[in-house]
Amino acid sequence: MTKKYFEQEFSATSTLFQNSFSELDISNVDESDTLLFEKMQTVFFLGQLLGLPTLKSILVKFGITSSQVSINYKKLYKKLTINKIRVLYEYVFKTQVVHLLKEMASKDSSIWSKKRVTAVLDDSIFRQWLSELGRENDYFGSFFSGQYRATTLGFKVVCFGLYIEDVFYPLFFDFVRKKGKADKKEPIQIAKKLVNRWGKLQEKLAKENSVLPSIHFSCDSGYSDVSLSEECTNQSTSLIYISVPKKNHIIIVNNKKTNSKEYIDRVFLEKEKKHQEAQRHLKEEEKTPFTLRLKAFYQCQKREVVLLFFRLNGSKKVSVIYTPNLTVFAKTLRRHWFNRTYIEQFFKTLKHVLKISEPRTKNKEEFENKLLKFAFLAIEVQKIVRFIRRKCKQFKQKGFISLQRILCSNKEILDLLQKQINIKT
Repeated sequence: MTKKYFEQEFSATSTLFQNSFSELDISNVDESDTLLFEKMQTVFFLGQLLGLPTLKSILVKFGITSSQVSINYKKLYKKLTINKIRVLYEYVFKTQVVHLLKEMASKDSSIWSKKRVTAVLDDSIFRQWLSELGRENDYFGSFFSGQYRATTLGFKVVCFGLYIEDVFYPLFFDFVRKKGKADKKEPIQIAKKLVNRWGKLQEKLAKENSVLPSIHFSCDSGYSDVSLSEECTNQSTSLIYISVPKKNHIIIVNNKKTNSKEYIDRVFLEKEKKHQEAQRHLKEEEKTPFTLRLKAFYQCQKREVVLLFFRLNGSKKVSVIYTPNLTVFAKTLRRHWFNRTYIEQFFKTLKHVLKISEPRTKNKEEFENKLLKFAFLAIEVQKIVRFIRRKCKQFKQKGFISLQRILCSNKEILDLLQKQINIKT
């Protein structure tokens, strides 16, 4: 099944790199350069299937002592420059998403709900050590990481993408400057810029007669901001903004001032208890979780919002989310907000599964190149896992690491990788 995916699905996607060179009219490269660039994406993908995250580890696996492949790849990288590389990868990211969106736009409107299409934005800290620190004063520095619960040295990256049917497709990336070079609002400004880029893509689709419905947009409390919300809801972007309020922020419910924490203690817990008592006679599988949807005035944002209180998968913690869209249903609101977990899984895939930190980089440009390359691989990782889960019931609860363990000594995949490495470059 893995070989079938590689020969059909992956090969069709990797050819997009050749298309990108021709359609974007990338100068100062010839046909051999475009073939090499595409071939290296294949090499890195097959390497990941075998648990080999770096070019060096792949070459060592086959006992290749020559550095010619590495030299040729580095020459191509320098010839292209990071600006062109960014454009190439973004073309491939957008082409995949646009194909899916056009396909859905041509079908019944219910397809959007079935595929659970959700726009998602989040940031993550990538721990990194660079050997050319003098050039990285703006973006490389110390950031607080929620994952590590500590300040860590590296890059803070903001990502905007779409979740579509069990796969998160990144579309745009940008970097946040380190403290001292940026104000507190910079991540919000970057988020607005990325949302604006989505709006331009959507306008382009509309001109091609592929009009999209309003898509739900999910972000965490760090991006709870009126100006970002307004950027989402303007005519071109048409996103239904969903975020997480600060629990100490004042909300006005039935003309009474309170906050989310107080409202949970005073109202939600009491109503939840009554709901559970009413369901006590039901079988466990027939019981439903308690949710509370209400309209309230969000004082610091000076507007009316819909708040939803619920527990996530039986958690002890009560979650609260909100939206300025006053007509959205509770079930819809919760489902689309929950889809933001897929961007968190995407970042974890980059860091812990694909091991993005293992290939070393000298500066920000090299790190960005690495980030884009690994983002492309992360999409393919999600897609191959989905492909195998659909074909093989025994794989339903397994992920990419399980696949790596199965394939690490697989002769067919090893042969495919060796064939790619041995092509003259």
